[in-house]
Amino acid sequence: MRGRITVWNDDRGFGFINPDLGGDRLFFHVSGMARGASRPSVGDSVTYEMSTASNGKARAVNVRPAGLGAVSGVLMSKRVILSAAALLPFPVLWGLVEAEKLPALVLWFLAGMSALTFALYGFDKWAAKRKAQRTAENKLHFFALLGGWPGGLLAQQVFRHKSSKRSFQITFWITVILNCCVLGAVGSTAGAVFIKSLIGA
Repeated sequence: MRGRITVWNDDRGFGFINPDLGGDRLFFHVSGMARGASRPSVGDSVTYEMSTASNGKARAVNVRPAGLGAVSGVLMSKRVILSAAALLPFPVLWGLVEAEKLPALVLWFLAGMSALTFALYGFDKWAAKRKAQRTAENKLHFFALLGGWPGGLLAQQVFRHKSSKRSFQITFWITVILNCCVLGAVGSTAGAVFIKSLIGA
């Protein structure tokens, strides 16, 4: 079925859809959005399926953008953008290595830390589902601070884990900013000379 969103409360995560074929408007919740669908807004044309809530009222589920909105919604979704941002540092680092402004060892170290951090997020998600022993958040932040933040950012999108906890996200993005500042310094001429002198020593 197809309709248009006429009401959307982003803070509370619910809204209403007016069916294109007419009839009463349908309630839907953000949890009823199709997996990977972008955040809805008023005026969006969507497709959906009908379901019955516990109170006996009809509601829309599996809500997703319709038509061109479906393509642009996927391409511009927050998860796709952040996944691309997680992978972007590596071609940048490779460029610095090729320009001889960064030792290859630094690139491989950061790639290894990212792979390890990605794995830690995956294990923590697995443990959360099975109520097993979890990985401490401080440990996740520590590995992100050591250069594993691209793997952490990618894992948040892939596993849908730790991506909506505000306090965690604030600390995580602080580690990202600190890493970027360090890499900026290292990528400078003086920084490159300093790093090479350390490795040479």
